[in-house]
Amino acid sequence: MADNNITENTRQADSEKRSYSVEEAAKILGVSKRSVYKLCSQELFKSVRIGTKLRISKKSFDEWLDGNA
Repeated sequence: MADNNITENTRQADSEKRSYSVEEAAKILGVSKRSVYKLCSQELFKSVRIGTKLRISKKSFDEWLDGNA
């Protein structure tokens, strides 16, 4: 029963994600990670570096994507 709660919490956390990794954004756009880094440097959507990782605001990215679709 505890395993079911963990699985449900994981699914809920995935649906409530607040950021994308560079890899996730690249997959969504169908481009390379390098292209996503270039887009981030142009500040087209909000991103933040945490240690060595770059995280992209899901809300900001999705709004940018909707405006450029």
